[in-house]
Formats: sequence, C-alpha cells, structure tokens
Amino acid sequence: MDEVHSVINQVLKRIVPSPEERKETEAICNDITRSFNRVAKGFAVEPMFCGSVAKDTWLAGDKDIDFFLLFSPNVKREYLEKHGIAIGKEIIEDLGGRWEIAYAEHPYVRGFYKDHRIEIVPAYDVKDSGKIKSAVDRTPYHVRYVKSHLDPEVVNEVRLLKKFLKGIGVYGSDLKTEGFSGYLCELLIIKYGTFLNLLDNARNWNAGIVFDLEGYYDDIEEVRKKFPNDPMVMIDPVDKNRNVASVLSAENFFIFIKKSKEFLEKPSIDFFFGEKKEPPDPEEIEDKMKDRGTDFIFVKFRAPVVHQDVLWPQLRKLEKRLVNILRDEDFQILRSDSWSDGIKCIIVFELFSKKLPKIKRREGPSIFDVDGTKGFLKRYENYKIFVYDNKWVSEYPRRYMIATDLLKDFLNKEYDVLVEEGVPRNMAKEIVEKVEVVDGIGVSRYVKMYGEFRKFLDKYFDKNLV
Repeated sequence: MDEVHSVINQVLKRIVPSPEERKETEAICNDITRSFNRVAKGFAVEPMFCGSVAKDTWLAGDKDIDFFLLFSPNVKREYLEKHGIAIGKEIIEDLGGRWEIAYAEHPYVRGFYKDHRIEIVPAYDVKDSGKIKSAVDRTPYHVRYVKSHLDPEVVNEVRLLKKFLKGIGVYGSDLKTEGFSGYLCELLIIKYGTFLNLLDNARNWNAGIVFDLEGYYDDIEEVRKKFPNDPMVMIDPVDKNRNVASVLSAENFFIFIKKSKEFLEKPSIDFFFGEKKEPPDPEEIEDKMKDRGTDFIFVKFRAPVVHQDVLWPQLRKLEKRLVNILRDEDFQILRSDSWSDGIKCIIVFELFSKKLPKIKRREGPSIFDVDGTKGFLKRYENYKIFVYDNKWVSEYPRRYMIATDLLKDFLNKEYDVLVEEGVPRNMAKEIVEKVEVVDGIGVSRYVKMYGEFRKFLDKYFDKNLV
C-alpha cells in the first residue's frame, strides 16, 4: 500500500489547484459577478456558478467556468433564450473578452476571458427537479446535492478519480467518448468515500450494477428493467427516473474495471498521466492488418459541421446501417468502427473476405415437406434446383461478389433516396457531395496520410478488456 499512496501523493501534487490558481479563478468569478450585476439590471434573473469550480472538484489547469442565468419557469422559452443570450454576450463584452454562440438543448454563450472559458447558460429556476423544462435545469440541483453530500475533506478523491479516468481515456459524457461524467465521479466518491475504496470495489463489478444513493427503489430488478441496456445504473439523486450513467458504454465500463485491477496490482503514475504517444509508423499499422489475414474497407467523407453530440450518434448509426447492408448480401463482418477528427469521417470495416463466390446457394425444405417443396420450387423455378442430403437446394448468381461494389452502389444515390434508406441526414448531405470507398491501395493511402487515424487503428488492434 505504501507504493499506492506514494503514487497518489505524486498525482495530488499535480492535480490539486495551487493557492495562486485558486486566487486567480476566484478573481475571475468575482469579475463575472460584477459584470452580471451591471448588465442584468431590470431582469428577473438569478446568477449561479455551477460545474466543478462551484463544487471544488476542478483539476489544476482546468480553465472552464460555468455560470447559469436562472429565469422564472413562467417565462416562455423564446424569452429565456433571447434575454439569456443577450445578457451573456454583454457580460463577456463588459469583461473585455470575446464570445461565441454554442448550442446544446438550446443556445448559450461561450466566452473567453483571461485564458479561461466561460459558459453562460440560461436555464429555468424550477422549484421541483422533477418538473424541469430543459436538461440544463437539473444542473443547479446537481450542484446543491454534491455540495451538501460531498465532504470537503474528500474533494481530492474526486480529483483523483477524474484524472485516472482521463488517463485511461474514459472521462467525459459527450457522445463521442461515452464515458464517465464529472457528476458521476462525484456521486461515486459520495458512495465509496475514497478513490482507492472505489477501485477496490470496482474490481468486482458486473454489468447491470445499480447505485441508488437516495433509496428510491426497493427492488433492484425493477431498476434493471427500467434501464435494461445500461451496464451501470446510477439513479440521479435529484431525479429518480434518470440514470446518470446512461451515456457510459459497455466497453468503457469494462475498461474502468480492468484498469482498476491493474492499478491496484501495479500502481503507476502513468495511469493518470499516460504519455500522448506519437502516431505509429504506417508500416506498423499495415503489418498488423496483414497479420490478421482479413480484408479492410474504408468509407471516407467530409464531416458535417454539427456539434459532436450530433455527429457521433449519426456516424455510428451510419456504420450500423452499412454493416447490415453488407450482411444482407452475405459478407461476414469481423469488426467495424468509426473515426472522425471533426473534418473528415472514416468508417472501418474488417471482413473475413471482401470477395464472395459468383454462385449463391439457398437451402430449402426437406423433400418430404410437400407444402414447403411447392413454395420453394415456385420461388426458384428460374434457377438450378437439385437435391442435396434430402433437401431442396437452389443455386443462382450472386448480386454482389465484391463488397466495395455493394457499398459504392448503395452510397452513390440522391440525397432523398439515401435518407429514405436509413442514412442520417447530415451524413447524407456530405456523402452526396463526395464519398470514397476504398480497399487495398486506398486503405494503405489513408493509413499513410492521417497520423491521428493511425493512433485510432492502433487502439483498434490492441483492444482487450480482460
């Protein structure tokens, strides 16, 4: 245990904000408050700092400050958005910073001031967390809950957990990462008390684990039925109908379990500060591809200009649609995955073989099944039919022998047709403009061109959750 505590002490020295940094952040918060008081006169709106700064769970070097503008739930959404945005802009301008409009469930102001990012979010000041009018309305309740339940003496335990999750690549509730949110980290420490106690327990977690800190449910099975596809369920203490861990993917859930075991068995600061590796050489990735003895196909197109929480669900939906297209024509998929750097998207398909025989075989009913025989013979009357092992069999020409031909034909359609056939709208717009479906030399070209894509492929090949 001495080794574990030695590592933790080293990490804490680097992730706990220094007195100077705290003073700087406090000064900026005071500046924001003064600006709010100047520009929001005449508006019935209450200010509130939210996020990790308000809960004192922020990491050293974290420059994000969340400032909420709480409006009466009686005002219309149009009023909240119009005046919330106007007040947010004026605050940043009054500070002498620069701003931009960002979008979540509704627009908000993202400002930049003294190297800090300030997100000014209009929300409803609902008096009952169960009657929220938009997702952000729940945030003030989260802040109040954590501040009232998280002992100030263990806020550094939250910092350790956040940095550990960042180091192993599973921190963030955005739909690209599908990991652990900051709020989920805080609730886990409220549950387990310390970072090490959490990791010690996590080693024995199984999919479907349920946490209900407020004891809303008497029956765990009832909770599992309510959230049947979530590997972890953390009932939101301020909303019993919400799973705080709903975004967490099964893969990231098991990565956390694996890394918890590894850290406790062999503690290292690298779990928290894993070095940002340079992209592997193209030859290294190509050798790994060859060693697998499979065929790779890449589908590449320009990334639509949308928020990543829109891009990633649509990209994954397109990936699944194309997998089904391939499977429908008998191509066997070993694995598939998607990558994007926000400028371009590449969907990776790994097939047992990208080429199939010219002949397709359909096995029919037993020759002793009179009714089934009639239907089968009628359906395949224009093709060769024979008996094999006392069953009717038909052979006929395959529609697609080459997987790339199938994908090109499917994607080379008009926008309306693509959408009708299951391609997400934002993806369809870019695919209509230009899409590339490549194998062989084309695959090699992309591997050579894009370093970050090679890092993605390197992780693809090294996946191992046990």
